[in-house]
Amino acid sequence: MQAVKLDIQSALEQAQRWLQYEGIVHVQASRTPNGHIIVVLTNCNPAAITAPVPSYFYGFPVSFRQTTG
Repeated sequence: MQAVKLDIQSALEQAQRWLQYEGIVHVQASRTPNGHIIVVLTNCNPAAITAPVPSYFYGFPVSFRQTTG
């Protein structure tokens, strides 16, 4: 099965559904030297998130970051 790759804006719109999971407070796009990534901001230790968020979403890497405030 081949993964469908969307543009970053479309993938980000689809990723907004992750906000329903406890601990996830924001989902945004970021650009790295290697291309776009999806960043999931949490209000707790990212290791505590048990939501079914994949490590890649529509071809973009997913990174977790804990907010500080």
